[in-house]
Amino acid sequence: GHPRTAMAARDEDPRLELFKKRDKLNAQLLQVNSQVKMKQRAARSTELTIAEVKDLPPNTNTYRTVGRMFLASPLPQVLKDLGTFLEETKTEISQMESKQNYLVKQAKSLAEELKQAESESTGG
Repeated sequence: GHPRTAMAARDEDPRLELFKKRDKLNAQLLQVNSQVKMKQRAARSTELTIAEVKDLPPNTNTYRTVGRMFLASPLPQVLKDLGTFLEETKTEISQMESKQNYLVKQAKSLAEELKQAESESTGG
């Protein structure tokens, strides 16, 4: 083959690179979206658990799961641990939402680039 034709074929459609970027961005966005949903469910579940146990007498026998075991733990410690977990989860959610927003902006910018490349390739 002629080296010139290979070169022309490679430069032929600048959109290919943009399509690859778009697909990668979409995949990242899907992943972050599902992670956010998962964390939100965990936060909601933790909030419900706190609501259920916070009014129990402090000397109530409570247990927390550790792997496949249940470990007896004093109620005040359980509530403290749940509160800490909830705060950490909410922090993670807000970090993920920032990443989501960033990815959405990237996707919009990429869509503009694609639109421009589209009009250039059709001569309009």
